[in-house]
Amino acid sequence: MKKRCAGLAIVVLSLVAFGVSDAQIALYGVIDPNTHNVTVSLAYVFVNPNVDTVPTPGWGGSSVDTFAFPSYPNWVDSVELVGAIDGQPNTSMFVSPKPDTWYRFMYGGIIAPRAMFYNGIVNVEEPRAAITPLQRLSVSPSVVTGQMTVRLQPVETGRPVVEVYDATGKVIRSLDCTAGPNGIATATWSREDEIGRLVPEGVYFCRYAASGVVAVRKVLVTH
Repeated sequence: MKKRCAGLAIVVLSLVAFGVSDAQIALYGVIDPNTHNVTVSLAYVFVNPNVDTVPTPGWGGSSVDTFAFPSYPNWVDSVELVGAIDGQPNTSMFVSPKPDTWYRFMYGGIIAPRAMFYNGIVNVEEPRAAITPLQRLSVSPSVVTGQMTVRLQPVETGRPVVEVYDATGKVIRSLDCTAGPNGIATATWSREDEIGRLVPEGVYFCRYAASGVVAVRKVLVTH
């Protein structure tokens, strides 16, 4: 185990071993700081029995933040996040938690910061390079707890379609965007599939493709 700097919070997450053949497991996380300021500057990912160190640009803050680890061929055994809560040292242990479940940091009070980890087999390609200025796709918010707004710009008249995929690459909803006089097409999504059922919590992808232009935005749905 590597030496940790004083004054940093340590969070340990132990996860049940899980294997997926011929696929990489994408591991994500969410930090909900509540009324605190939470940061994570380093992560240790334990994968039977190797340990990967994942330096980060800084997760957390004073609002909900999402982050991602590298993809792995098997579900991780544990994850250790190193950061700070309101600038004070903190150690929190999450022992064998269930995926997609909120767990509190070991920090006093009922409004303590909390974290959730989740995974998916990602088959939807996310362009690494910046997309073309034409047909620029944006979504808000990226952590969807109610309704999400999709914006596509600039577009000509008509009703361009943005498709929502789950983490396995299945289209679960097609959104018809309505173009306005400002050249921006918009649509809303309330976390429902094509027949109106609330989708499970997890990672989803909004994808637009037309005339050789592909834009993908990743969102997290929570209930």
